[in-house]
Amino acid sequence: MFSVFKWTLWQRRWSTLWWSLGIVSLITLTLSFYPTIHNQAAQLNKSFGSLNNSTLALFGGTDFFSPVGYLNSQLIYLMLPLLLIILGVGLGSSLIGREESEGTIELLLARPISRPRLILAKALAGAFIIFLVTTIGSLVTIGLAKVVNMGIPLTNIAMACLACFMLVLTFSAIAFLLSSTGRGRASALGITIVYTLGGYIIGSLANTVHGLRIPSMLFPYHYYQSADILRGTFNWSSITFFGIFIGVCLILALLSFRRRDLG
Repeated sequence: MFSVFKWTLWQRRWSTLWWSLGIVSLITLTLSFYPTIHNQAAQLNKSFGSLNNSTLALFGGTDFFSPVGYLNSQLIYLMLPLLLIILGVGLGSSLIGREESEGTIELLLARPISRPRLILAKALAGAFIIFLVTTIGSLVTIGLAKVVNMGIPLTNIAMACLACFMLVLTFSAIAFLLSSTGRGRASALGITIVYTLGGYIIGSLANTVHGLRIPSMLFPYHYYQSADILRGTFNWSSITFFGIFIGVCLILALLSFRRRDLG
């Protein structure tokens, strides 16, 4: 099992490096503009004041230029999760899918490893890669937030990044489950992307469109209240949704892969 885990990490070492560098570049560029934006906050608030609340909600709320508002709207609510979700969904759909499409899954199963252990090793490797890239991005975010003197408690930023990791892992788990059932990589990617984008739109608009409040509870973005986490007012019991969702996806993936005919 551990050999499969290590081999998967080795296979993806370069993509992990490039993803890490790309996310570090995005964070650095975004936060380097904060001092300039902060000095022009009053004028920018007037410019954005004409936008309706539904439009603003898609970017994390109506507060864009306070320290919490800027960090949330420009990075934590949308851009950082978006990039990590692309990474996570790609991983989830290919950890098993690529092995099958390239005809190497039989070679793996020929080793003295059971199907459940193979699935678990692949899932852990994918989660570790996402965790590693997220951790690197989190450390850079915390460091730069302190350098530009945003005044947000660093523990709150760390907790927001942890919630971001759980959100991304949830979508990755969906793609992993679909791939494990025998759907092709393209199918797993497509279904997960539709669910992700739909959930983002519905979850973001739920506070401004009353009819979306109940449907939004079916999507992970409903439980990702990053602005509240940055302010220190988040109810952490909501985060259990991610843990339960990921656990259910992993169990279903194990059951499905055990029963499949790979011949």
